[in-house]
Amino acid sequence: MLRSGLLLAAIVALGMGTGTAQPMPPLPPPREAPSPTPPSAAPAEPARPAPQGQGPAPPVAEPESCLTRLRAAGFMVEVAEQPSASNELCRIEDPVRLKAVPVRSRPGTMVRLGAQPVLACRFAGPFGHWLGDLVAPMVAGSLNTELRSVQTGPGFECRNRNRAETGKLSAHAEGLAIDIAGFELANGSTLPIKPKGEAPPDPTLAAVRTAACGWFTTILGPGSDPAHADHLHVDIQQHGSSDRYRICQ
Repeated sequence: MLRSGLLLAAIVALGMGTGTAQPMPPLPPPREAPSPTPPSAAPAEPARPAPQGQGPAPPVAEPESCLTRLRAAGFMVEVAEQPSASNELCRIEDPVRLKAVPVRSRPGTMVRLGAQPVLACRFAGPFGHWLGDLVAPMVAGSLNTELRSVQTGPGFECRNRNRAETGKLSAHAEGLAIDIAGFELANGSTLPIKPKGEAPPDPTLAAVRTAACGWFTTILGPGSDPAHADHLHVDIQQHGSSDRYRICQ
């Protein structure tokens, strides 16, 4: 019995003396640390008014005026006085006097308006561009001469449509219309709107008149009615509820 106990003690001592590490139980896999919750965005600080004593705020740019745009485009135009009229409904918004318009395809060339008509500025723009950008090149291309000037009426007229005793006011009463009697050419000749006798309409005039339907809301001339037998009337007065409706005759 004693020998057995000594033998067991020797075996235990021998095992401890070898320095052999005892197998350790496997460790559990490391757990990932939870991602920190991002801090909530701080509320935007309300804009603070500029401290007093540091000068006024910068001025806001004013919208470009109609007259400024026309002059920048090369129009010879000036502010006109509001025409006097017995009917208070005959009134022009931003009246201007149109003297000449540029021909964009021929820099330095101008088309004169001898009557210097008084028009609403918002009508003077499309009318002048129609003359300089379309009519002048068409005349030069088809007749081999330059358009020098345009014979027109006064523009503004306080009257009813077709000079009737009663009825609606004409677009002329607001400066939104003009009557054209003819075109004076650089070769000394004139291209009148009114046909001569039974002659058919001049092809150049017919083309100009047709093209005007894309620029204005009303186009009336010889053949439309007796009131327009000797001139071409163009205006931008709106008909009905849409500005796309055209009276093109």
